[in-house]
Amino acid sequence: MMGRMFMGRNGLDQLNKTVLFFGLICWVASMFAPLHGIQQIFYFAFVLLAGVFIYRALSRNIPQRQKENKWFLRKTGRIRSVRESRQAKAEQRRQYKVFRCPSCNMKLRVPRGKGRIRVTCRQCGATFEKES
Repeated sequence: MMGRMFMGRNGLDQLNKTVLFFGLICWVASMFAPLHGIQQIFYFAFVLLAGVFIYRALSRNIPQRQKENKWFLRKTGRIRSVRESRQAKAEQRRQYKVFRCPSCNMKLRVPRGKGRIRVTCRQCGATFEKES
């Protein structure tokens, strides 16, 4: 039934996910805001963002929604690329151990969990043993 309802509609894209995320933040903030006026502002923002989310998700004007999403992705490209590069570095830290060559100070990457291994520097050819 849900599949038929969303057939031919925009559904979830990155812009819709972001609108939903900020809408939920406004909803939680409206519950914990100290003053009644601030609660109302956050709740109004939540209702507005929820309306935008529903409108975009159920819209049949897919080319226009794709154009809006493409604009959003262009504007947030730098932020997303920084986050993705941090995630990639964290993944590499989990899989590899990084050493510095004692003679030329070049960074060398070896797989974790291989025990005591002999590392040969690609730049200067120096050999040394390290625990991975």
